[in-house]
Amino acid sequence: MGKAGGEAMQNFSVRLFTSLSALFLLAFAGLLFSGEKEKAPFRILILGDSLTEGYGVETEEAFPALVEAELKGWNPRIEIINGGSSGSTSASGPRRLQWYKRAKPNAVVLTLGSNDGLRGVKVEETRKNLENVILQAKQAGMRVYLAGLKVPPNYGQEYARSFENIFPELAKVHQIPLMEFLLEGVAGEPEMNLVDGIHPNEKGHKRIAANLTRFLKGVLPQSL
Repeated sequence: MGKAGGEAMQNFSVRLFTSLSALFLLAFAGLLFSGEKEKAPFRILILGDSLTEGYGVETEEAFPALVEAELKGWNPRIEIINGGSSGSTSASGPRRLQWYKRAKPNAVVLTLGSNDGLRGVKVEETRKNLENVILQAKQAGMRVYLAGLKVPPNYGQEYARSFENIFPELAKVHQIPLMEFLLEGVAGEPEMNLVDGIHPNEKGHKRIAANLTRFLKGVLPQSL
């Protein structure tokens, strides 16, 4: 091989090495980017009834969707699963949580109980059902957050007090964070509710979302 041929071969080798190096660096950077992009989301299941489902408003106006929009600005990995079902009582909680496990939630916000109170379900039954959900969620490795609820004194003051006490008592026994009252600033306020006086309107859902977002920012781990 002559001198010219040797130089050509050397130049080709240099170009080949440079190209391969560039491809390797691009591939490595792509793997890093792909790994970051595909980092698993942190899913929060809000397990509730028609209040959570968003009865009477559009899905995107219900508080779970509003909370997700707010929390994504705080941490883009967060996803909210709307686990609301109209008419559900606490008795449906354990079975429905089993079904939602397939979505692999990292945490659950338990908002069930309103229909129990409105129907006069025995306080002991409601407590037992909610406790079953808490234990089941913990066993599955989920973080558990409990939203407190209140009922009007239709069944007497004693029932209303006993019902309200379910939530702080369970939070204390199981050492889980408690949002004292899900409907703070909404319950009993005509401008915050539909004409039935029970279900929040768009304005009411915005208030619930603001309260719940503030609560979750205070209890969720900083390093999600």
